[in-house]
Amino acid sequence: MRPVSLERAAEAMGGALHEVPAERAQTPVSGAAVDSRQVREGQLFFALKGRVDGADFAPEAMLRGAVAVVCERPLSVPTVVVEDVQAALGELARWTLSREGAPTVVGITGSVGKTTVKDALAAILRSAGRRVGATEGNFNNEIGLPLTVLGADEKAEVLVLEMGATHPGDIAHLSRIAPPDVGVLTAVSPVHLDSFGSLEALAATKGELAMSLPEGPASVLVCPVDAPAASTGTGRGIGRRITFGRTPEADLYASEVAEQQSGLSFTLHTRDEGREIEVKAPVFGTHLVEPLLAAIGGGLALGVGPEECASGLTRLRRTGLRGEVYRLREDIIVYDDSYNASPAAVAAVLRYGAEGARRQQRRLIAVLGGMFELGAAAREYHREAGRLAAEVGVEKLVCVGDEARWYAEAFPGESLQYESAEAAAEGLESVLEEGDYVVVKGSRGVGLDRLTRKLKERLALV
Repeated sequence: MRPVSLERAAEAMGGALHEVPAERAQTPVSGAAVDSRQVREGQLFFALKGRVDGADFAPEAMLRGAVAVVCERPLSVPTVVVEDVQAALGELARWTLSREGAPTVVGITGSVGKTTVKDALAAILRSAGRRVGATEGNFNNEIGLPLTVLGADEKAEVLVLEMGATHPGDIAHLSRIAPPDVGVLTAVSPVHLDSFGSLEALAATKGELAMSLPEGPASVLVCPVDAPAASTGTGRGIGRRITFGRTPEADLYASEVAEQQSGLSFTLHTRDEGREIEVKAPVFGTHLVEPLLAAIGGGLALGVGPEECASGLTRLRRTGLRGEVYRLREDIIVYDDSYNASPAAVAAVLRYGAEGARRQQRRLIAVLGGMFELGAAAREYHREAGRLAAEVGVEKLVCVGDEARWYAEAFPGESLQYESAEAAAEGLESVLEEGDYVVVKGSRGVGLDRLTRKLKERLALV
C-alpha cells in the first residue's frame, strides 16, 4: 500500500487514537499484520481474537516495529481503538483501493482452480511488463484478502485476488472490500455444500462476483461457456463477457491438448478473430486447460494480446502441492495434487493419472483423502469417485481419513484404509512397487502433504 499517516489510517477505519503523541500520529503506515511474529517496521498490528487474544501480543508487535496496534480496547501501547478489529482491517483495505491511482482489481472465484488461475494470470501480466500484486498461498478470505491488498507494493498496477466462499454472501463481502474491475469465474462444482445446501445456491454465491462488477463498458467477466446463469450475473450490465471451454461455442477454446515431458500444450482458438495460437506451460495435468484459458481471458480483459498471454504462460510457476510431478526411487512417479479436493477435482486427477499410467504402461495407485464439507450428499460423492477410480483403471486404492472409507464402498478392487496421513505413509511404502504411478488428492484437513513429504524423505532418489 502507499504509505499514509497513522492519523489518516485511523480515520479510514473509524478508530480513535490512544497513547499516540501528535508526532507519532504522523508516522507513515505501510502495511498490516495479524501475526505478531510477522510484523515488519511500518505496519499496523491488528489484534484479532481467536484461539488467543491478539492484544496479548501487542508488546511483541511493537518491538518488531509496528506503528500501532488496532484493538477493541485501549492498551498501554499506541493503539487505534475500533469497534471490530476484523471489520477495521477490511475497511482500511477498502479505503486504500478507493484512493486516486489505486491498482486495477481482478477478482477470481470458483469451486476449483482459483489458485492456478491466479498464478497463471500473474505470470501473464508480469511477462507483459505490468507490476502485479497477487494473493499469496490461499489468503482468499475476509482476513487474507485485505492483508493482500495492504501488503501489495505501492507501485502495483494490478491486484489479482482470489475470493473464496464457504457461505452465501461471502463473495459479496469480499467484493465490497476490494471492488473488482474484472471478474474471473473458474468453475461451479460441488464444494462446501454443507454450508450452501445446493449447487444452485453455490452458483448464486459465485455469481456475487459478477453482480459486484461495475455496470458499463469497462467491466469484464471471464467465465466458463457452460456456467450456470446464476453464476454469471445475468441481467447485470457488464461491459463484456469472455467465455472459455473446449468447444467452438466459447470465445476462447482449446484443441489438440497434449502433454510432453516439459509440460502441457494446446492450441488456443480465439473465436472473434479466428486465430490459432500454440500455448505451452510448464505444468502437468490436462484438467488444467480450463484454468489456463481463464487466465488468458483475464489477460485479454486487461489489454494483453493472445500471443503475449501464451508467452507469459511459459513462465508459470504454480503454488505448492498443486500438480507437482516427481520421481522417487525404483522409478516411482508421483502426481502430487494434495492441497485440497472436491468431487470435480478428484475426478480430474483420477482421469489424468489414468492417462499418464496408461501412456507409460505403469500400475496406477490412487491415494485419496476424504472430501470435506459436501453436506448430505457427501457419501454419494465419495462413492462416485470410487466407481470412477475403478473405471479408469486404478489397481490399488489407498483411502485416508474417516470419510475416505466411502470411496472403498464402490471400488471393487483392492483398497487399503488408514486413519491418518502418517499411517498411510508408513503403509504405502510396503505397497509401492517399481514403476508405479501414484496420484495423491484429498481435502486440506486430511494432511496428505505430510504423506508426500514422508515419501520424499524415505524414497528419495540417491
